[in-house]
Amino acid sequence: MARKRPKEAGVGYFDNAMRKEIREKARSTAGRLEGEGLNPVDQLVGSFGPAMEVYSRYSEVRTDTGIPVGVEKAIDEAADAVSQWRVQKLSDRGLEGVEPEGKFTLLCWDVLGAVEFRFNEAKLLGNAVGMDVDQLVAAGLVTKTGDKVQILSAGDRRRDKALEPDSVEVQTLFGPVVVAKKRASKKSALKIHPNDPVFRTALDACHALALRYIEASGGAGGIGSAKSLANQHRWGKDSKEARLMEALVHAAPEAVRHEAGKKSVANQYPEFRAWHSLLQPLFGIKSPDWKKKLEPIIGLPFKETTEEEEESDSEDEG
Repeated sequence: MARKRPKEAGVGYFDNAMRKEIREKARSTAGRLEGEGLNPVDQLVGSFGPAMEVYSRYSEVRTDTGIPVGVEKAIDEAADAVSQWRVQKLSDRGLEGVEPEGKFTLLCWDVLGAVEFRFNEAKLLGNAVGMDVDQLVAAGLVTKTGDKVQILSAGDRRRDKALEPDSVEVQTLFGPVVVAKKRASKKSALKIHPNDPVFRTALDACHALALRYIEASGGAGGIGSAKSLANQHRWGKDSKEARLMEALVHAAPEAVRHEAGKKSVANQYPEFRAWHSLLQPLFGIKSPDWKKKLEPIIGLPFKETTEEEEESDSEDEG
């Protein structure tokens, strides 16, 4: 609702106090909207109003050094607060140490719940973890076509060959990346192979574990292959890899939980079913119960019966 601002509104400062108020209002609003049954996207967008309310009570907002601050800063602050709130809900044990790439992927599945989404949505979630969309593309997490952004699966990110043990570290925009001597480019090194000697991020490790399970045809063989990798790198229950995998399983949309046709989302992203199967044997973490929802029966004829017809039916049965 638009209301006239009081003439004596004056200048506000985008300091810790204002940012704290924005974040608190955003989180409380998202919690209220969740209680009212709104989906995560609406919870996120719904938090922007209270953020703008704090910002717009002043005739202008500046930093403590006098630089003007646009309303988008308030929106980013609200988006970050709600995103962190969503992450906390998905991981009771926290995601300390998990890199921005893992948090972004987690939020995409939790908040958007879709393979493909709009650029503005990706930008919001990227900003919440400290990465812009171009960085996400360069990091090999998403592809961008026009206004559409698509998240890459573990299979999409798989490299043909594993990195050699005698590899060297190369500093990139995304931190140190292992690059094999004369064998892999920086772009290739940002991909993964289930037999790589090291993994750059917790998300890379989770994808590698899923690929180990899938490529061994699942079951006991898949668990054994994944467990060998986890033991090799000493990924235990309290590791960032285990905590991220647990959060990803809890964030899994209904569409990726059960096997379906070749063109289905579940078939494109089988890593979710792999993670669901691996949590208990690898880390001793109980997986949530994924019961398949029954499809509603439609098209059956329905006719209300009168009292006379019910009596007639009873007599016939007698």
